[in-house]
Amino acid sequence: MKNIFNKVFLLVVALAVTVMSIRVLTVLIPQKAAAIDPSEGIAYLAERETAVYTEPSPTPVPTEPTAESVTYYEIKDNNFKAAFKDIYFAGDSITEAMYEYGILDLYHVTAAIGVGTSHIDRNLSYIVDLNPKYLVLHYGVNVMGSESDALPFIENYKASIEKLQEKLPDTVIFVDSIFPVQPVAYKQAPGTKNVDYYNQKISEMCAELGVHYLNHTPLWENYEKNYYEGDGIHPIYSYYTEQYLPYIYTEVMKTSEAQELSGT
Repeated sequence: MKNIFNKVFLLVVALAVTVMSIRVLTVLIPQKAAAIDPSEGIAYLAERETAVYTEPSPTPVPTEPTAESVTYYEIKDNNFKAAFKDIYFAGDSITEAMYEYGILDLYHVTAAIGVGTSHIDRNLSYIVDLNPKYLVLHYGVNVMGSESDALPFIENYKASIEKLQEKLPDTVIFVDSIFPVQPVAYKQAPGTKNVDYYNQKISEMCAELGVHYLNHTPLWENYEKNYYEGDGIHPIYSYYTEQYLPYIYTEVMKTSEAQELSGT
């Protein structure tokens, strides 16, 4: 038994001595270095030395859409009479100009000079008989006064639109904002200084009634071309063909597409 123990002990000692000898030889004998290709690192350093540092670009700040950034739907061959076959207008002299200029047929425009929203009531039966698919209303500039005068204007406008909604439940109604005016108009029509306030009330009315509000003000503020007549109120011919009618057509078509998608 003692001999077996001695043999095992001697074997363990021998293995330990062998391992220690190998470790000593590894340290004392120089090892061959691994082959390394330095070309990639040198190229990287050279690139960094010649690179021009630039500041990171700032995050773009969202901007309001402008007249130049708006994309209008195409009106084929600029044939407005064909494009607007389902779109009718009721309004004042700004609306009347479209058939005076011959852009649209009189059949599609119910308008008169100097009128307010009572014009809707006087022509209610005629508009109802037309049974338009889309109806655009444009009133306000002739009845503008102080901010306190906006309340009866809105009440009358609202009542007239409610009559249209009752008689024409399937007609989609759009309401124009009042166009901005040039300062020259203030002498002739002082109330036009309150355009923004009246438009705010028109917008609120449209939201309440569930009709579409067409805000033309941001576009007018960004037109590079002067589209005003000399009075600073009425637009010239090219405004209707280049801006107003393309914008109306685009908004109506977007609404039509949304209705088709929703199945209404």
